[in-house]
Amino acid sequence: MNKSGYKSNFDTSLKISHFSPKYWGTWFLLFILFLFSYCPIRLRDRFAGLVAKTIYNKKFLNKRKKIAFTNLGLCFPEYSEQQKDILMRKNVRALAQIALSLGELYFRSKKHVLKRTNVIGAEYIKQAEQQGKSIIFLGPHCYGLDFGGVAGINARGHSLSSMFNDYRNPIFDWFVTSYRTRFTHEIGKGTLYHRSEGLKPAIKSLRDKVHFYYLPDEDHGRDESVFTDFYATQKATLPIIGRLAKLGRAVVIPFYTVYNEQSAQYDVTFHAPLNDIPSGDEVQDTLMMNQAIEKLIDIEPSQYMWTLKLLKTRPDEAERIY
Repeated sequence: MNKSGYKSNFDTSLKISHFSPKYWGTWFLLFILFLFSYCPIRLRDRFAGLVAKTIYNKKFLNKRKKIAFTNLGLCFPEYSEQQKDILMRKNVRALAQIALSLGELYFRSKKHVLKRTNVIGAEYIKQAEQQGKSIIFLGPHCYGLDFGGVAGINARGHSLSSMFNDYRNPIFDWFVTSYRTRFTHEIGKGTLYHRSEGLKPAIKSLRDKVHFYYLPDEDHGRDESVFTDFYATQKATLPIIGRLAKLGRAVVIPFYTVYNEQSAQYDVTFHAPLNDIPSGDEVQDTLMMNQAIEKLIDIEPSQYMWTLKLLKTRPDEAERIY
């Protein structure tokens, strides 16, 4: 039941047609994730590490690696090619380990899911809720983002809404939206809606004291963005964080999720609220947000999604970097 006052029109329910031979390969992949979800974690991690090492120099990764090296070169011009290569080898290893663990969010018990996370800074959430405030959880695109939202926030009894972009595969849509809303259904507050529905449902949810998981770091083009500093370069960013906080009457809490191979847990780190947002100046708010994102990524740069076209829109319209 959704008590947030907003019902998404994004339908991810299974249909009879989804069991046709066209999707048998997808169902097989989900079966593999089911098996891996019950596999001993350290054994699975070693296997994922071997897979990552094997595929790192394969041709099908060249395009994504080129994007990542371009992003790293712009953000960290002091990095040598060897430093970029070392970071990306860690990146692919983390991706493999985290990807093989996603089945746990759907197939394993709530007790198991909670044990998989180590939460740091939970007092910031508690303080905001005690003050009667809704929260914008500001989380950049790291590979552990689902464990952060599902296991680090929602499974611990905190309401949560978020946006979702479909995968153009209805089986994956069903699987991902199912585990992302698994504990939302227990709480009875929150929803998951399609990005095309805009900010209206986010604002409505925040006003109804339902927290919102906001991933702010994608490049949405020139028309609606402003350019602000991001590490050593500039990044086109939607200037909406101040408006979202103001209209939603919410506090902004940055957080980041890192898979810790040594402890075999996800470290979910919440930082102090960005109390200067909203400032009344959209550009200043956007700059403060990007500065907060930098601090989050600095926790573990190798688990950020550098393979996204984060910097596609350049201040110089003629510049093409990818």
